[in-house]
Amino acid sequence: MSIGVKTRKMLWGRAANRCSFPDCKIDLVMDETETDDESIIGDEAHIIAQEPDGPRGDPNFPKDQIDKYNNLILLCKIHHKLVDDQFVNYSVDVLYDMKKNHITWVKDKLDYDDSKQVEDEIYASYLEIFIKMADVEDWEGWMSNIYCGSTTSMRKTHYDNLKELNTYLLNRVWPKRYLKLEESFLNIRLVINDLLRVFDKYKIDTNESDTWRTEKFYKIREYDQERYHMLAKKFDYHEDLVKDLCCELTKATNHLFNNVRKFLLRSFRINEGVLLITTGPHFDLSYKTYRLEYTEEELNTLPYKGLKEFMKIRDSRSLSFGGGIREDYFPPEF
Repeated sequence: MSIGVKTRKMLWGRAANRCSFPDCKIDLVMDETETDDESIIGDEAHIIAQEPDGPRGDPNFPKDQIDKYNNLILLCKIHHKLVDDQFVNYSVDVLYDMKKNHITWVKDKLDYDDSKQVEDEIYASYLEIFIKMADVEDWEGWMSNIYCGSTTSMRKTHYDNLKELNTYLLNRVWPKRYLKLEESFLNIRLVINDLLRVFDKYKIDTNESDTWRTEKFYKIREYDQERYHMLAKKFDYHEDLVKDLCCELTKATNHLFNNVRKFLLRSFRINEGVLLITTGPHFDLSYKTYRLEYTEEELNTLPYKGLKEFMKIRDSRSLSFGGGIREDYFPPEF
């Protein structure tokens, strides 16, 4: 298990980014300078250890609660080492009281905005659901079904999760505190909606019962070279459009994560970095890995403006597989 986004926001926000040890209270985030990035000098310390033989370890403590908010306390590195080295003196009850007293101190002594904290935790909970349903932790892996197979394909679990995520983002109640963050969630939803709509057009079930795959509809029984080339061209257009929409989804997600760091949690995915995609094999049997992010110009307005507009401009994106507009992707009244 690992510490979730909402848990991390609760821990740092409610502790006001300060060490919870009595008479310490040091700020655990050092501001950036002209030459260096900011420095985080705090630890998310476990009250009951992750392992039974660790400090204050308890083999009967539920594993699924180890990384939850109630079992964590925010400490500077010095006091984290102290409470773990002297775990008899700093027992579970002592640390629970220390954490409770620190939160009371924050609310009494600091300019603590409770409504902001509540709203931040709402955003964090939405983000946590997104990370799970979009399978962010295996982004390159599930995207390889789009870019590295004989046809574009998607695991049914991923397809269903994206469909559910589309609805989930549509019916959220937004706090309206960070409008740029909310716009980046909206941007992602618009991309997901069109990606699924386009992929649906020619998706078929296969012998692989867990996978949707694009139908090779250019394969026809009769000998009709003109019709075959027309269908092959149509197939290539469709495949390229699905790939370009997945490029856009990767850009949109990296944009969301940038806004998370800006408005919500500065350390978010600093170690993991941005999402990447890998394409191939190419004609020389090589694979290529790409970092996809919106340019400043693309961010001047909502980056994704709908499928028809995307068809017009996708070949100007930093990575593109195709271009041009096909009207058969839209209903007659579009």
